[in-house]
Amino acid sequence: MNNYFVTINDKEHHIKYDSGNSVIINDKNLTFELADQNGFHFSLRFGNETFDIIKVQESDGQVSLLIDGIYYDAKVQSDLERKAAQLMKNSKRQNHLVEVKSPMPGMVLKINKKVGEEVKLGESVVILEAMKMENVIKSTSSGVIKEIFVKENNPVEKGAILFRIG
Repeated sequence: MNNYFVTINDKEHHIKYDSGNSVIINDKNLTFELADQNGFHFSLRFGNETFDIIKVQESDGQVSLLIDGIYYDAKVQSDLERKAAQLMKNSKRQNHLVEVKSPMPGMVLKINKKVGEEVKLGESVVILEAMKMENVIKSTSSGVIKEIFVKENNPVEKGAILFRIG
């Protein structure tokens, strides 16, 4: 049996579907008939009720529908997608610190970020001068600048920790 979780207007519905014309929605067993008109236009019958459905847009588990002329945005997740999203959410809560070290000895010319600022992967954080050339030291991950260990116009050695991202 396939399990799905559909969220419409901040209300979640649990749907179980195996095959055929029977579905369990929020522990209520229903029979249905679905007629696909052209891949975007459908007719759905639950018991004595018939609904005219037009799929407006679909991408990454988000579906926009017109049902009898009323617009709905729905988020659809399989049981596996839901568990994976929960794992990802939990892993983001853990505090992973990334240390960015100086690749060479040099002089810190400019620090582009402050402690507490968000930084994206590949974003410039420190400008380091070495052998009369400016070297941009970029963020190796996305996160928040937790600590900066250098100051502008001060020298650094190769391998010295420049900043931490968490």
